[in-house]
Amino acid sequence: MDLPGLLQFRPAQKAFCQALPPFAVISFCWSIPPLILHKIKIMNLHRPIFTALLLLLLGGRSCAQITRSQTFVASTPCSQGTRPLPGMAVSDSCELMKWKLTLSPDRFILHCNYGIAKQGTKGFVDGGKTIDLEGHWVITKGMATDSNATVYRLTDNKSNKMILLLKLGEDLLQVLDSDYHLMTGTAAWSYTLNRTAH
Repeated sequence: MDLPGLLQFRPAQKAFCQALPPFAVISFCWSIPPLILHKIKIMNLHRPIFTALLLLLLGGRSCAQITRSQTFVASTPCSQGTRPLPGMAVSDSCELMKWKLTLSPDRFILHCNYGIAKQGTKGFVDGGKTIDLEGHWVITKGMATDSNATVYRLTDNKSNKMILLLKLGEDLLQVLDSDYHLMTGTAAWSYTLNRTAH
């Protein structure tokens, strides 16, 4: 790859960078001064081994977790045929779920209240039921209709089952089903989680 930005390198260093894939040149050769490249004797590394290490490094960056806790809330539908969360009994009466999801750099905590909505209030008939989940999560790529989509995959510690959330933006997450398709809401409630200020 012959780029003007590589002219500052020594001939041997320039030759090495020209042999790398374009994204690697931008991520590595442009980000480290030539003097440092020379001092660490980068040309003494076996090129295939170095390229493999570089790909692993870049891949780790693409899947980096968040750096501080974030909280998302939502009111989503819930029906006999739809159970968005593990641990919910099929026999439970449910038409509405209220989510509070906290994502930390290394884990998640999810609190949900669900049941039959009590008319004229924001609560549930007989108080509803609660479910609390906790576990680890990772950022992955790809859903059924978009291979480049960013998906948060949450794994519950107790059941080892997953919850899939599509990242729509910095402040919005959308619930996915087990086949990585968007879950469809109703006229009253959607499957979108909104990030709170705190």
